[in-house]
Amino acid sequence: MSLLNDRHDFSWSLLRWDYWRWHVNENIFHFNLQDVITLWEENGQIVAVLNPDGSGEAFFQIHPAFKNDGILSEMLNVAEQKLPNLKENGKKELIVWVNAADDSTKQLFTQRGYSRSKFLAEHMRRRFFTQPIPDSVSQSGYAVRALGDESELPARSWLSWKVFHSDEPDEKYQGWEWYRNVQCVPIYRRDLDIVAVAPDGDLAAFCTVWFDDIQGLRSLSL
Repeated sequence: MSLLNDRHDFSWSLLRWDYWRWHVNENIFHFNLQDVITLWEENGQIVAVLNPDGSGEAFFQIHPAFKNDGILSEMLNVAEQKLPNLKENGKKELIVWVNAADDSTKQLFTQRGYSRSKFLAEHMRRRFFTQPIPDSVSQSGYAVRALGDESELPARSWLSWKVFHSDEPDEKYQGWEWYRNVQCVPIYRRDLDIVAVAPDGDLAAFCTVWFDDIQGLRSLSL
């Protein structure tokens, strides 16, 4: 879909779908997928998908050949029925996401009463591999290698907790088993789950490369 949209992420890539399905939803939100995902078909072909990321959110995946205001309006109607959060004051709140370059969708959402958030944003960055790769400076005593077998998952999980939850008490840490779901992602490759090992043997940093060998897309989780 990225290639059909001139490499604009108007729709989710395979990388994001897999990560949401096996990590974000499986480990965090636990949605019943049949309750939150709606499909639109044309002559037996899936042409659009409505889905959340987190609670109270809506993402619109539409094949560019079938995109028009009619299907967008219909999808927004379904999103407003199935996906909003119910606030304490009884009002409903729905966050609808749209790519900054998708002017037609932004215009329709504005007409329906939505306004741009001052607080929410998602930044996407790309780098063409035709550009020269800068030299790296290795740190003395550190080793960089692929993640080990299951015996190393507790250390990998703990490192991820310290990186993404640095402002939370360690008592909230709930164990390492969730990482098995990450490794269930169909395009996960352990040889591309890279870790930096400190001189004392502790894991100090990580970089997971998600490689789509069909479209040639690479995404990093740092």
